[in-house]
Amino acid sequence: MVNSVNVRSISRRTTHPTRVLCVDDSADMTSMMRMLIDAEPMMQCVGCLASADHLIQKVRDLKLLPDVVLLDATMPGKSPLDEMKRLATEFPAIRTIVFSGHDDAAFVAGVRDKGAWGCVSKRDEPDAILLAVREVAAGNTWFPSSGR
Repeated sequence: MVNSVNVRSISRRTTHPTRVLCVDDSADMTSMMRMLIDAEPMMQCVGCLASADHLIQKVRDLKLLPDVVLLDATMPGKSPLDEMKRLATEFPAIRTIVFSGHDDAAFVAGVRDKGAWGCVSKRDEPDAILLAVREVAAGNTWFPSSGR
């Protein structure tokens, strides 16, 4: 996966760990993502959800807002992409990376058009996912080259 042209590049230096909220209907996937993120010295998983149904309320309830939401695009319940748009409206500082098994050009272009800051494939190596989180937290977009 290659970082795209940074169409929304905003410098954002932080001294706190990048806070990440994971949303995926697979308990195995959220568990793996939590372990991966928490193993990074400057990252912290602030929670996991099994659907987008309570995403907005979960963010409201957190003492410290996440910097990045890793959001599965295909889950039962409320549309994750619709909830991503609501999240961006209510919490514009939070950046969403769509985390999906889909990575074809049309899908990637669609999530970009709906406001995602990035898109990573569930088939990507863990280091690539962590790099995407770092880049998006820093204010850069992250999309596979097929989605340009």
